Amino acid sequence: MAILEVQNLTYTYGSDAIFIKDAVSDVSFSIDEGEIVGIIGHTGSGKSTLVQHLNGLLKPTNGKIFIEDNNIWDNPKEIRKIRSKVGLVFQYPEYQLFEETVFSDIAFGPKNMGLQGEELEKRVIETCEIIGVKQEYLQKSPFDLSGGEKRRVAIAGVMAMRPKIIVFDEPTAGLDPKGRQDIMEIIYNYRKATNATVIIISHSMEDMAILADKLLVMNMGSLVMFDTTENVFKNGDKLREMGLNVPIVTRIFDVLKQKGLNVPDDVFTVERAVEVLKKLKDGERNA
Repeated sequence: MAILEVQNLTYTYGSDAIFIKDAVSDVSFSIDEGEIVGIIGHTGSGKSTLVQHLNGLLKPTNGKIFIEDNNIWDNPKEIRKIRSKVGLVFQYPEYQLFEETVFSDIAFGPKNMGLQGEELEKRVIETCEIIGVKQEYLQKSPFDLSGGEKRRVAIAGVMAMRPKIIVFDEPTAGLDPKGRQDIMEIIYNYRKATNATVIIISHSMEDMAILADKLLVMNMGSLVMFDTTENVFKNGDKLREMGLNVPIVTRIFDVLKQKGLNVPDDVFTVERAVEVLKKLKDGERNA
């Protein structure tokens, strides 16, 4: 069942005919409840502009957005309710921390939604357990934490509102490999615990190969592909034409195939690569 549907969305910058430009042009797609969808595209392709429409930060020039079959702009006075259903985690969310304690920062959103007392405390603790924020940090200042811990707390503040859809704009930007893995696990564990729909903007094809069920490809403001991650990555030549690429492990296997090795064309993760190479090795032993 579709939880989000975008119909013919266009967003135009500028009112002067000389400077007018469509940042997003006639984009349509739908996303089912519980899916993890990655959005990829070169810089300036319209990714961030697109997702800022999903919770009403931007209003379409043309087109409609439906959350649970409701047009989010039918009643503009109710747009705040939409923002409790669609959480948006900006790039470098740790720069948006502002409360005196970690608890207060995570509790800020749920408190504004009306949660109080034991219910509020339970929500904060549950969220910390899902994403791995240690309870001994709750009374600390968030500014005393490491960079990775700050990002965790900032993400927890959005997740604590239990949005039905949560959107991440480059959630692993600036992190080392361990930090990237931790954030991906947080996203996966949150989806598993809540069945929330997750949308992720990322330049990392490796992250997308591991995490995303589907990929939405943007190019020059238009949607050019929306399919399973496997089917999108099988179109490596088209992606390269748009300045994108496939995961590194896929490129390695493309070279192996060109050299005559009989390998499948669905190798996008290290785990899948190990599986394929093990079968090839076992086949040689049994030959």
